Amino acid sequence: MNYKIINKKVFEQAQLRSVSDVPFTEEELQIGMKLAVSKEDNTLALYLVDVNGQKRFDVRWDDSSEQFKGWQSAWDNFSWCLNVVSN
Repeated sequence: MNYKIINKKVFEQAQLRSVSDVPFTEEELQIGMKLAVSKEDNTLALYLVDVNGQKRFDVRWDDSSEQFKGWQSAWDNFSWCLNVVSN
């Protein structure tokens, strides 16, 4: 496994069902909730963010960021980035 899970409870929930009920702290509302990070490049991370009251997944790497509505699309993108980092 080339990534580390930061928030196991929400990470597992995202795979199985909606995350719309996940509560955020004030800090997480501002910067997002980190769910997972690459072991090889700590600038690559998967976040859960709140955008105008809607939960989105955000894949961040260096200075780029791409948001996704669904878990599968976000996970596919995060996994692709992990493979790039590993090679």
